[in-house]
Amino acid sequence: MASVFFEKKEKIGELLVRRGKLQPNQLERALGHLESVPQSLGEILMSLGFISEEDLLAGLAEQFSFEIYAPEPDDEFLSLDISPLFHREHHFALIRRGDKNILILNDTKDGDIFSAVEILLSEPFEVQLTLEAILKKIMDEEYELDTDVEAADGSLVDESDIDRLKDMASEAPVIKYVNTLIDTALNRRASDIHIESFEEGQLIRFRIDGILHDYEIPPVSMQAAIISRIKLLATLDIAERRIPQDGKISLRIGGHEVDLRVSTMPTIYGEGVVIRILEKGSIILDLSHLGMAAKIEKKFRDLIMVPNGIILVTGPTGSGKTTTLYCALNQINSGNNKIITLEDPVEYQLHGINQIQVHPEIGLTFAKGLRSIVRQDPDIIMVGEIRDFDTAEIAVQSSLTGHLVFSTLHTNDAVSAVTRMIDIGVERFLIASSLRGILAQRLVRRICPECRVSKGMISGHLATLPAGGDFEMFAGQGCSHCSSTGYLGRIGIYELLRMSEGLCRGISQGVNQDVLEKIAAGEGFQPMFIDGLNKVKEGKTTLSEVVRVCRGVTHGSV
Repeated sequence: MASVFFEKKEKIGELLVRRGKLQPNQLERALGHLESVPQSLGEILMSLGFISEEDLLAGLAEQFSFEIYAPEPDDEFLSLDISPLFHREHHFALIRRGDKNILILNDTKDGDIFSAVEILLSEPFEVQLTLEAILKKIMDEEYELDTDVEAADGSLVDESDIDRLKDMASEAPVIKYVNTLIDTALNRRASDIHIESFEEGQLIRFRIDGILHDYEIPPVSMQAAIISRIKLLATLDIAERRIPQDGKISLRIGGHEVDLRVSTMPTIYGEGVVIRILEKGSIILDLSHLGMAAKIEKKFRDLIMVPNGIILVTGPTGSGKTTTLYCALNQINSGNNKIITLEDPVEYQLHGINQIQVHPEIGLTFAKGLRSIVRQDPDIIMVGEIRDFDTAEIAVQSSLTGHLVFSTLHTNDAVSAVTRMIDIGVERFLIASSLRGILAQRLVRRICPECRVSKGMISGHLATLPAGGDFEMFAGQGCSHCSSTGYLGRIGIYELLRMSEGLCRGISQGVNQDVLEKIAAGEGFQPMFIDGLNKVKEGKTTLSEVVRVCRGVTHGSV
């Protein structure tokens, strides 16, 4: 509302708190978004799910001493001598009720409406507020402006109409649906929400313990608005659907601080959205909670205490590499050393550690950031991922000049990391000089303890018995605790390759990966499949889980 027309009695945020519609901490959080988000406070409060459109409308009515519109039989809608284009962009209606002119609108900030109505009427008028959906219906029926976003079959008429999508994204049904979607994902322990667009419509799935599970299919009429809602929350450009976008949403749900990392991707049938859920209070940054076998954990704890060199953690996306690195940094963060990380993205904030977010769009890449980091006099450096020669070269040089460098690589197993570094372009003698150890890992689903039952002996499933002989296996039958999946949570399986004199000599001499594996095996190295079998023996996971995640690195006949 333009302040030249009406005087505010009280700030809207304070008014909503007084009315009991908003908590003081919610208001404080919303006010923190004002400078960075191109929205009003009321829009931000609705976007965060703190209030409904009805709450905001009632608050605005009290703030400006307006009435809420209620139709009466003698209402006469006035014809408007204005451009249809202006009217579509500025939603309002004018009625004559007895001897009074009444302006009906939803957006009290749109000063253009008040200016236009003053010119149209040249006489006083009152203002009444209504919900956007009601106002659209009036404009459609009384002014024939066709603002309805739904066709006869319930599908969206034109997704290119950004104003309409913004309007729908701010309406109560869409807000409620998105809030329920996020809340359900949290309650079901999902790590990601996938919204996928196909020819037949949208599909929503939750990734729970590494496996995708279907969620309900949203109404066709809401599908574009759901994506727009999420993009608005993440402060993304809802008009841009041709290129991928990344954003972040911070929420407080059920007393928990939750960060949502939003990634959009254009597909042939519309945009796909993936929301990664990072619940700040749920992660325990302690190596003892990762599920490492006692021998591997002791060796890894010893390894991360070396004064310099490179330590790599390898595995595919979603295998828990970053969490392992965070635990390692937390373990060696003694307070008398300086630790700097370079990440994409920064998933969790670590106390006492300098964390840097990569921004390739402005030139802050891993390589460029790493060059700057070494001039900040760090003792320990973590680089989120070694992706190219420049990053690898600087990491190697940093390790050779007295720094301890942690990073990740996307390789199947520990020994493959050496081959990957060579493929990137790092000289063999530099790898042998700088590399201290490689931890490869996967995540397997834990058997639900509430419905665990015996499934017979391992000998019935393996052609060759593992060392230690035959043993009993277990599995979950499925119950209410595990949503009938038989699994509840995940645990890591690992293999740790510590660089030895023999391995360094083999790398320098140019031996192939098979020879390196034989050298490692002769020195007692055990592949992660063996660690997985040990967890099957302990009743923590199933053989099928170990085989599933170890495809391509499985040792032994199954």
